[in-house]
Amino acid sequence: MRSLCLAVVALLCLVSVSHAAKFDTSFRYSTIETEHFAIHYHQGLKGVAGKAAGMAEDIYDKLTREFQWRPAEKTQVVLIDDSDFTNGLAITIPYNTIYLQVVPPALSSTLGEYDDWLKTMFTHEFAHIVSSDPARGYSKVTRTVFGKPLPWMDPLSVVLFLVTAPPNTFMPRWWHEGMATWAESKYTGQGRGKGSYYDMIFRSAVAEDNLPTVDQINGDVPDWPSGHLPYIYGYRLQRYIAETYGNDVAGRLALGHAGRFPYTISSPAKENFGGKTYRQVYRDMIESMQEEQTRRIAVLSRQPFTLLTDVYEEGENLAAPRFSPDGSRIAITRRDPRDHTTVVVTDVSGNKVTSFRRQLSDGSLSWSPDGRRIYFTQTEVNRGFNLYQDLYVHDLERDRTTRLTEGQRLGEVQVAPDGKLFAAVASSRGSQNLVLLTADTQGSTVAPVPVTAYSEERVSSPRFSPDGRAICYVLTDNAGTSSLRIYDLAQKTDRPLFSAGNTVAYPAWAPDASVIYYVSDETGVFNVFAYDLRQGKSYQVSHLLTGALQPEPSPDGSRLLLAKYTSRGFKIAQMRIDRTQWSEQRGPSLPLTRALPTSEQPAGVAPNEVPQSSGTSQVSEASPAAPNGASYTPLPTLLPRFWLPRLYADSSKGTVVGAFTAGADVLGYHSYALSAAYSGERKRGYYTLLYNNDSFYPTLTVQAHAEPFLYADLYQNGNDYWELNQGVSVQASIPINRLESRYRLLAGYEIVDQKALSTLQPGGTLYGVPVFQGRRDNVFAGIDFDDVLKYPYSVSSEEGRRISLLYRYYSRDLGSDINLSEYSAIYQEYLRLPLASPRHQVLYLRLAGALADGDLQYGQQAFQLGGAPSDLNKFPLRGYPVRSMAGKYIATGTLEYRAPIMYPLRGIGTIPAFAEKLHGALFVDAGQVWDDRRSFHGNETRVGAGVELRADVTLGYWVKVTPALGFAHGFNKDGEDQIYFTLYLGL
Repeated sequence: MRSLCLAVVALLCLVSVSHAAKFDTSFRYSTIETEHFAIHYHQGLKGVAGKAAGMAEDIYDKLTREFQWRPAEKTQVVLIDDSDFTNGLAITIPYNTIYLQVVPPALSSTLGEYDDWLKTMFTHEFAHIVSSDPARGYSKVTRTVFGKPLPWMDPLSVVLFLVTAPPNTFMPRWWHEGMATWAESKYTGQGRGKGSYYDMIFRSAVAEDNLPTVDQINGDVPDWPSGHLPYIYGYRLQRYIAETYGNDVAGRLALGHAGRFPYTISSPAKENFGGKTYRQVYRDMIESMQEEQTRRIAVLSRQPFTLLTDVYEEGENLAAPRFSPDGSRIAITRRDPRDHTTVVVTDVSGNKVTSFRRQLSDGSLSWSPDGRRIYFTQTEVNRGFNLYQDLYVHDLERDRTTRLTEGQRLGEVQVAPDGKLFAAVASSRGSQNLVLLTADTQGSTVAPVPVTAYSEERVSSPRFSPDGRAICYVLTDNAGTSSLRIYDLAQKTDRPLFSAGNTVAYPAWAPDASVIYYVSDETGVFNVFAYDLRQGKSYQVSHLLTGALQPEPSPDGSRLLLAKYTSRGFKIAQMRIDRTQWSEQRGPSLPLTRALPTSEQPAGVAPNEVPQSSGTSQVSEASPAAPNGASYTPLPTLLPRFWLPRLYADSSKGTVVGAFTAGADVLGYHSYALSAAYSGERKRGYYTLLYNNDSFYPTLTVQAHAEPFLYADLYQNGNDYWELNQGVSVQASIPINRLESRYRLLAGYEIVDQKALSTLQPGGTLYGVPVFQGRRDNVFAGIDFDDVLKYPYSVSSEEGRRISLLYRYYSRDLGSDINLSEYSAIYQEYLRLPLASPRHQVLYLRLAGALADGDLQYGQQAFQLGGAPSDLNKFPLRGYPVRSMAGKYIATGTLEYRAPIMYPLRGIGTIPAFAEKLHGALFVDAGQVWDDRRSFHGNETRVGAGVELRADVTLGYWVKVTPALGFAHGFNKDGEDQIYFTLYLGL
C-alpha cells in the first residue's frame, strides 16, 4: 500500500503543470458526508461508499484516541476503481486526503490476509493521517499563521516549508508505515501484522540470518522484500515498542515528534524509551524477534521437514510454476530487480529453454492443450488512465505475443483442457467474480460471461478439472472466511467443499481428479494440503519451515512444483507426492494470532451464500445501506489552505518581497498556484498565476506572469542584464499513455512582452550591445515520446528513447514585434550493453538542436552553448564555459558510457541520508553554434571529454538525487579544464 506523506509529492500532485488528467474523465463523482469525513465516489461505487461511510466514524474514534489527535478539518476520502491492483495513498498537505483503489487485494500483495479488506485499507490510511497531522509547540503556531504549506520553487520557501509543514511529515518511511500497519493490525481482526505472510518473512529472515539494519529500512533497498521493508520491519518495531513501553506509546510518539524540528527524531525516542534511541530500540527489537522466531522454529522442528528439491532459482520472485501438458517443460513468471519481468520456460530439470517479456500482472500462466502457446494476463492503460488486465497469448514457436481482449479486467485466466473455454476472475467496482470466455475459430475471445455474482468479495485461482467439466476456485469473504468451491459447467451449479477461518489459496486438481491440492496456513505456515473429493476430508501434504505457495502437480501425478519462500524471495522447488506420508493429524503448528471465525463447518455449507446470476458482477446501486450522495463539487477543497512568504531579487541590489499560495480540489480537476510580490526599489509589483484544468480531455493550462528575469553574464562580457518578462499563455495537452510508453501532444498560444529593468544606453544597448525589447507573441506545437525503462539496480535508464519536438511561430500578424520560426529537437537513446559483469552498463546518446529562421535574434533569445548539464542548461558542452557561445542555430551531441562501481546500500543509523549506488560515466560532448553572419564549419565544432563520478542517494528519507563530480577538458578554442559539480534528478 503506497502511503506517501511527503509534501513534495503532494506538490507535484496538486499544483505542478500536469500533462494528463489524474482520473478517467468518464467517472462522475458523488459525495457522502459524515461528521469527520467527505467520501467521494464515482458511478458503480455507491455500495462501497455506503460501507465506507458506515465504518468511518468508528475508525475515527478508535484512532484519534490511540494517537491522541483529532484533525481540525474533515478528511477527504476518494474511492476509485481505476486499477486491478489494490493501493492506497494518504496526504496531509495542504489538507488531509485518502485515496483508495477499491479492489480486493491478492494474497501475493501481502495485503491478502484480511477480515475486511476495505476496513483494513481505510484503517491503515487514516492512521497515516492522525500520526502525520499533529502539531504541537512551535508547529502549532506556524500552522495557525501559515496553514500546512507546500514550497514554491525558490530556496527560501523550501527552508520555510521545512519549519512550517507538519513535523511528522519528515519522519522515516518505516515510522509512517510501521505506525499505520501496526494500527491496521490492532484495530481489525486480521491486518498484515497478524498474518502468516509477515510471520513467514520474519521466520525465514531469522532462520537464514538475513535481517536488515535500521539504516536499510530507512533507505530504498532494491533486494527482496524491497519496497515492503518499511512496512514489515516498521510494523515489527512499533509492535515491540507498544509491548515494551506501553500501549499508549504511539500517541506519545506522534505528539512528541509533532513539536520537534524535522529530522530531530532522537529526543522523543529517548523521552519514551528510557534514554534509548530508535537505533538502539531497533536493535533490541531484532534480538527479541530472533528469540521469538527461534522458539517458533524449534516448535516446527519437532517433526522432519518435507524434502524440497530446487528446480529454478534465477531471479528474486518466481511465481506461478506450470507444467506443460506433456510434462516436459515448466513455465514460470520471473520478477527481479535487475531486469524486466519475464515468463521463463525451462525443461523439467530447470534449464532455461526460452523466455519472453511480461508487463505488470497477477503472475498467473496457462498452457494451451498442445503446448505451443502460453496464455496469461497483463496490464495495459485503458482509456488513457486506468490500469486494467487483459488476456494475451504468446506463441512459443513464432515468439510473438498477441492481445486477445480489451478492457475486460481479467485475472488468473486458465484455459480448459479442450482449449475452447477460458475461466477467469473479473474485477468490477470493488467486487470479483468467476467468468467464462469462449474462443472463436481464429483464436480470439468473446466477451466474458459472469457465472457468480458476489459483492465486494475476492474470487481467486480458478482451475479446470482434468475432464474440463468443473472449475474449482476460492472465495474469500469480508469476515475472514475462505471457501474452496466447485462450479459445475454442465449443471451450472456452484457449491462449497469446505470453509475455513484461515487462509485457503491456490487450488489445483490432481491429474486423476481424486484430490484438489491447495495451500493453507492452518498450521501457522503456508503448507500444501489435499482435499480428497471422495472422502470429503483434507490431509496435510507438506511440513515446511518457511512456507510455499502455488502448488502445481505434474501430469503424471508424481510430484508437485511449489513457489518456495526464502528470505531472498520465492524460488521454484519440487516435492515428491507420497500419499502414505499424508496425515489427517496436523503436524507441529504455530498459533494463529488473528481473530477470525472458526472453520469447523461441514462440507457443502459455506457462509454468506449468494444467489448465482448471469448478470454483471457489481455492487448493487439500490442497496438500502448506501445513502444517496450529493453531486461532487470542487469548491470546498479548492480554496487556498496556506501561504508562505517569498524573497527574491530584481536587480543586483533590489529585493522583492511577496507571498504565494496554491491549491487543488481533491479530484485534481482544478489546480493552481499564485504568487504576488512587490519591489520597494522599483516601486512595482510582480505576480505569477498558473491554472490547470483536468476535468476533461485534454488538459488545459493557463499561465499569466509578470516577473523579473536575469540573464547572467549576457554576451559573456561580465555584465548581468535584468528584464521584466510578462505574458499570458494558453496550452492544451493530450496524453496518449501506455504502460511502458508515453506520447504527449501539445499546442498553445503565448503572449510575451519583454522590457528592460536594467538601465540601457542610448539606442537600447547594454555596454554597446543591443538587447531586445518588445512583444514575442507566438503559437506553438510539440510532441514528446518516451519509452525508457529503468530497474531498481540500474544506474541510469537502460533501454528505450526519448524524443521531444517543439515548434514556435512568431509573427507580426499575431501581435509580435518579430517574424520568426523556431524549431527545436532532442533525441536520447539508451542502450543496455550485453556484458555479464558488471551488469547495468549503458551507452547513452543525446542529440539536440535548434534553429531560428527569421529576424535576427538578440542576446536574450539566442541559443547558448557550454557548461555542465543541468535542468536549466538545454545545450551543455562540458569543457567550455557556460553560455560561452551563442547563435541562431545550434547542434550538440553527447556520447556517454555509464557503469556501476558499487552498491553501498547503507546509511548511518537513522540519519536521513542513504547511499544507494556509486557509478561513473565517461563522456564526449560536441557542439557548434552559428548564425547568418557565421556559417557552419566542421572545424569550428567544439569537442570536450571527461569523466563523472556519480552517487544515487536518498536525502531526508524521501528525496532521491544524484550528485555528480566531474572533470572535463575542452579540446578546441575557448576550451578549458573544468572541475565541476552538478545535480541530476533523474538519469
